[in-house]
Amino acid sequence: MANRISDLRTANKAGNTSREYVLLSNIDSNSSTKIALNDVFPTLQSGKITAAGITAGAAGEVPQDLFVGGGVGSSTANTDKSILIFKGLSANNLGTNNTKALTVQTDKSTADGTKQNIVFSLNQNLIDLNNADNSTSEFLSETGGKNPLNLSTSAIDGTLIVTKGGTGATTFTDGGLLIGNGTGVIQSTSVFQSGSLLVGAGGTSAPNELVVGTNGQVLIADSGASTGLRWGQPTISATTFTGNITTSNNHVILGTGYLKGGTGGGGVSLNTSTNYAYIGSGTKYFNNTLNVDGSISLGSSLGNVAQTIKNNNCSSGASPALTIEGSNNLSNSSGGAVNITGGAGQLNSDGGNITISSGLGAGTGNDGSVVLKSGATNGLVIDTNQDVSIPNGQLRLEQAEPIAVRGATSVIQTTSLTTGVTLNSSAGVITLHATALGGHDSSYFTLTNSVINVRSIIMLTTEVSSSESSGAGLVAQVANRAAGSCEIRVSNTGNASTSTNHSVHFFIVNEVV
Repeated sequence: MANRISDLRTANKAGNTSREYVLLSNIDSNSSTKIALNDVFPTLQSGKITAAGITAGAAGEVPQDLFVGGGVGSSTANTDKSILIFKGLSANNLGTNNTKALTVQTDKSTADGTKQNIVFSLNQNLIDLNNADNSTSEFLSETGGKNPLNLSTSAIDGTLIVTKGGTGATTFTDGGLLIGNGTGVIQSTSVFQSGSLLVGAGGTSAPNELVVGTNGQVLIADSGASTGLRWGQPTISATTFTGNITTSNNHVILGTGYLKGGTGGGGVSLNTSTNYAYIGSGTKYFNNTLNVDGSISLGSSLGNVAQTIKNNNCSSGASPALTIEGSNNLSNSSGGAVNITGGAGQLNSDGGNITISSGLGAGTGNDGSVVLKSGATNGLVIDTNQDVSIPNGQLRLEQAEPIAVRGATSVIQTTSLTTGVTLNSSAGVITLHATALGGHDSSYFTLTNSVINVRSIIMLTTEVSSSESSGAGLVAQVANRAAGSCEIRVSNTGNASTSTNHSVHFFIVNEVV
């Protein structure tokens, strides 16, 4: 009677014997056979006689020998005869620096670390043909190897074409230059003349030879020339020079005029012994830096930009004076005049003004004065307060020209003959109130005027109508001068009353303090 499976003894590969079998049944013939259990689990040998030199390495990292049955990794020494133990395969051929060109090793599965693959790795860079026997294979090696390549003695037949890295030619012009030709044979130029240049022709055309120019010429870019370049005389335009320009007694052409160093006439003459420049003359006649023989014009013909002649700004100390001086006579004749003339207008336009202005003061400093001299003596001085004085002469009015007073010059008295008025000018007319003044009668009123001071000279006149009575006489007098005002007394010196149409005129002269 059969036992239950749970009652059966458990056998394993290591514990089976030659007396244990596996039963096989054939349902067709209804017969049974047996197979020895040792045949199902065959015994494998590692090929090693002893275990000497066998070491356990890190799986998948250090190549190891292949062990079979009882090798390193068996659960029991000299047992598990049917187990293959892969610890890695190794090729003993050493490459450069004793590194292996071919390695066989195990590689762990990322999904299951207990399962490993066999990986073959070949590093082609480590294959050293110098270690190979080239006697029959004729591998090429480096100098010092068993079959070194020597191009000077090797028999190489044919011409290497361009597409294979060659030139496609067997000879070139001695002294010529090589020019690419697509996939065709590399071309060679003829021998150039001394000093010639190789110049590109554009596109795929071969470059051209540009023959050297004559002595003294320079290379000039010229898009109109066939080569794009030409030899010629240099044209200097918008160029900055950082060194000296030596002309060696040659001219430098400047448009229709010229800048010249040497003998002969010219627009600008540069003296070789001094730092002077002479414009319009070949001979120095002033001991000054710049000599101009002729007129000077400033600005362009458009006339849209103001021009200035001034001394350079002074960075330290007092600024120097700028003097415009006429010619000193050396032949017993009069000295040269200095004329300052404004420009003339055209058609119905005005002429140009002449403005002489002193410099502006800074901070608490005063503005400069304008002084007109006659010889060494001051003739007319306009000071910082805009006061005009004639220190050493007199004021003359030619052709009966009047003295003009700028600003308001008249005021009307209101209410009565005693009502004060205000008029801040050096001269003016006060229209009196329309009140008749009886015979031998008088009236006072105050004139407020900022021009008046305690030393002012105030001149008064009266104006009456042409129909004034012959028995009336109207006069005006000054009283009680003070800073900024005075009193004016109007008196009737006659017996008859005055009319109602009269006025007082005044003119104030102040002493210069």
